[in-house]
Amino acid sequence: MPLINNNKIFMLAGESSGDLIGSTIMKGLKKNSKDLKFFGVGGSNMIKEGLCPIYEMSSFNIIGFLNTIYNFKKLNKYLNEIVKLILKEKPKVVITIDTKGFSLALAQQLKLKFSETKFKCPLIHFVPPTIWAYGKSRIKKWKNLHDGLFCLFKKEEAIFKTLNTKCSYVGNPVVEKVLRYNGKNKIRQTGNKFVNNSKYINCLLLPGSRKSELRYILPEFISLIKNKNPKLTNVNWIIPTTKFQFDEVTSKIKSYNISTNTKVVVLEENYELLKYADLAIACSGTITLELVLFRIPTIAIYKSDFLSSFIGRLLVDFQNVLLPNFLLGDKLVPFLFQEKCNSYHISNLLIEYIEDMDNKKEIFKKYSQLILNNMNYKESKQFDFSINSSKEIVKIINNYNY
Repeated sequence: MPLINNNKIFMLAGESSGDLIGSTIMKGLKKNSKDLKFFGVGGSNMIKEGLCPIYEMSSFNIIGFLNTIYNFKKLNKYLNEIVKLILKEKPKVVITIDTKGFSLALAQQLKLKFSETKFKCPLIHFVPPTIWAYGKSRIKKWKNLHDGLFCLFKKEEAIFKTLNTKCSYVGNPVVEKVLRYNGKNKIRQTGNKFVNNSKYINCLLLPGSRKSELRYILPEFISLIKNKNPKLTNVNWIIPTTKFQFDEVTSKIKSYNISTNTKVVVLEENYELLKYADLAIACSGTITLELVLFRIPTIAIYKSDFLSSFIGRLLVDFQNVLLPNFLLGDKLVPFLFQEKCNSYHISNLLIEYIEDMDNKKEIFKKYSQLILNNMNYKESKQFDFSINSSKEIVKIINNYNY
């Protein structure tokens, strides 16, 4: 079912996980209709698919209460400029992905402008508020705001239904990306001596994709690497990061003279390394789910400024804040938050993992398959986010009363 008339599509994704989702949606839409013109905010994946960027995606990658306050004026400026641009370009649809605070404000502003002008178009959002971790009251602002609301987890669909809010599950591109890599030969044939040495344990250290996360978490990783505990001497430390953070992380590692057994890589360019990892310590986020699906025994951590952590304790359901634990309804991945997110607690837990590694790997293998089954990704069943999402978007566009 091709799109009708106007071929312009506005898209907004404010972080790397949203960039992957956006690019996958774009691939599906391009199969339905040729000569589509995408413009908006996104990263390298979306740009490769043809997005004409109007701002750097990193400008929207903001987390924490203090950071949001500090950047309020800048974000409000972007919001007003984007609204004006959309009204000028008159796209066939506006698609926002995650970036919840900004996406919500944009939809609210556009709804207001639609009532004041002759132009209007469907508003579609992917990755709704994580009400299962941050409180169901958040749904009030989102209810009936969009013409299409889509989630990435089957379990979410049922939760939104209980709140009388239609939110459809169409698959998960992150899961599909993992499956593509996991299906390949897992024998260590990367040609990388650093990960191929069987005498060493390969431990991934993932400090997060935001500047604030790097600021608080990377120093703890450096302290961990410098730890002289004999049980950690045979560990290869691999730090996957983004292209934007690579130089900064590499420089800090060199400045502490710990580069002998430490390697910094761009995750996007070395994603297959996840197949060869033995253990992982990761900043809380989508990456924890990816690691579990790769069957890697994982420890989750998070650290922020005092105010953000204080408010977080009041608002966050720590039983559900980690994606793998939420999807399983079980405490598979331990979580070290704020004052416990330090090299002392991390190293103690990591040593426990090392001493029980074979058993941990079996447990994570079992739960990985359980998650896949619960999300409709079974060996006998084909499920494709790109196809499903594009079909739903085209259906909304073609049924919309312009």
